[in-house]
Order: sequence, then C-alpha cells, then structure tokens
Amino acid sequence: MSGVNASYISALERDEKKNPSVAILEKLANSLEVSIDEIMKSKPITYDDLEKWDKNSDQVKEEVGLFETGEFKTPEAAMQFILKQPAIMGYGGFDTEKMSDDEIIEFANELLNQLKLLSYKYKK
Repeated sequence: MSGVNASYISALERDEKKNPSVAILEKLANSLEVSIDEIMKSKPITYDDLEKWDKNSDQVKEEVGLFETGEFKTPEAAMQFILKQPAIMGYGGFDTEKMSDDEIIEFANELLNQLKLLSYKYKK
C-alpha cells in the first residue's frame, strides 16, 4: 500500500534500521494520511489520534466494501459520494436534509448504477 517493503518497516519498528530517507518517510506518511512530523514526533499517541485514525480506517473499509460489492452500505459513505458530485448536487433538485438514511443509500447506489450503465457506452 505504501510502496515500502514490509520487512523494512518492521526493521524500523524494531529499531534495527535508523534514519529512513525523506522519500521513505513521505511514502509512509502519505499511506497513513498523516504528516511526516506526526511520524517523527516522540510524544505518545493520544486517544484523539486513535479516533482520527479509526475514522480514516472506517473510510478505507467502506471504499474496499464498495469496490467488492459495488454498492454503499452506510449513509455516511453514500452521502459523501453524493456530495463529491457537484453536478448532481447543483442540478439534482433534491434536498439531502429531507432524505432518510435509507433513501440516501438507495440514491447513491442508483447513481452508481447509472454511472456503470454510462460507462458501457464509452468502454473501448
């Protein structure tokens, strides 16, 4: 996922390897969605840090699930998908504030289905 060899990461964790290059640190930071400063800081991990990482982990799990099943399972992921589509939000004529969680999931899954149908036309 990070592009860094797992055995190298393990050696860093066991303190067998020291002073990774900036390129390695950048790869690890990008993969973990944190800054290089956060990787290098020596203060202990806080509960807030863990919550932030859990939230990112949940998003990754949802995206993996979407890839595997082809549909949304949670209203949060469905809403995030809808909100990332500015044309849909701008011209849709709907109010997501008035929609139930089930309607949001159904709507996002229908959008995915329409995108799949549209993609067949342009596959070469």
